[in-house]
Amino acid sequence: MAAIHLRACAKINLCLEIPGRREDGYHDLATVFQSVSLADELAIETLDGPGIELRVPSGGAPAGPENLVWRAAQHYQDLRGWPAGVSIELTKRIPSGAGLGGGSSDAAAVLAGLARLDDDPPAADVLWQVAAELGADVPFFLTGGTAIAQGRGDLIRPLPDLPDCWIVLVQPDLRISTAEAFGMLAATDFSDGSDAEAMADAIARGDLSATIRLVRNDFSRALEERWPQLAALKRALREQGALTAEITGSGSVVFGIFDDSEAARGAARASGAEGDWAEVVSPVRSGWEIADEWE
Repeated sequence: MAAIHLRACAKINLCLEIPGRREDGYHDLATVFQSVSLADELAIETLDGPGIELRVPSGGAPAGPENLVWRAAQHYQDLRGWPAGVSIELTKRIPSGAGLGGGSSDAAAVLAGLARLDDDPPAADVLWQVAAELGADVPFFLTGGTAIAQGRGDLIRPLPDLPDCWIVLVQPDLRISTAEAFGMLAATDFSDGSDAEAMADAIARGDLSATIRLVRNDFSRALEERWPQLAALKRALREQGALTAEITGSGSVVFGIFDDSEAARGAARASGAEGDWAEVVSPVRSGWEIADEWE
C-alpha cells in the first residue's frame, strides 16, 4: 500500500464573463481563474482489496458516490483498470455553495494523487480528459495558478503569476447553486469576453492596476438583486481599503483585493465580527500541492 497527503486549493474568478448559451445546453465562459491558499486536505491510500472508501470527518460534504471525490477515484480506477481499492479521507476547509471550486479542486487532487501513486500513470492529456468528464472547471485545478479559460471553461491558457497582493474572502450565511444562478441571468447580463482577454494581457504585463480595473462578474447584477447583502459586502470591503471587490463564480463568496496586509486582516476581522465567514488568503501557483507521501 502507498499513500499521499495533498492540499487542494480554492480558486476565485478575477473576471467572469458569459458570452452566451451553447447548443449543447452549457454556457460559454470567458474567465480568469486564480488559485488561492485556502485549501481542503486529502489523505489518499491504495488498498489491497477492491472498492472506494471515503471519509469526511470534518463534515461539509457527502461521503458517498454523490461526492465528486468519489467519482474521480472511480473514473481513475476505470481508466487504469485498477483492481486495487482506494481510501480517501477528506478534510473540508473550503466552504460549499461559495463559488470557490472546492469540489472540483478536490476531484482534481484525487486524480493527481492517484497518478502520483501509480507505477504507470496516464499521460497528462489523458488525465486532463478524465478531469473534463468530471466537470468543466476540474481541468484547471490539475495545474491551477493564474489562467484564462474559455469555452465551457475547459479551454485553458496559463498566465504569469498575479502580482503580490492579499485577498479577503467573505461568505454570508448563504449558499447558491450554480444552476440557480444561471437560471437568474437575463440576456442583458451576457458580455463578449473582451474584458477577460484584456485582463489576461494586463496580468502578462504585471500591471496590477489595470487588472484591478477589469475585475467583473456577469452574475453580479442578478445575484445582488436577489441577495442585496452581497452588494453590501462589496461596499464594505472597498470602504475597508480593498482596491476592488467582486463575487466569485456564481457566489456566495465575495472577495476583496488589497495591497496592504494589515488592511486585509482588518477587513477580515470586521467581517467576522458581523457574523460572516472571512479568511485572508494569497495567490498561489498551483491547484494542488503534496503535503506528504509514503509507502
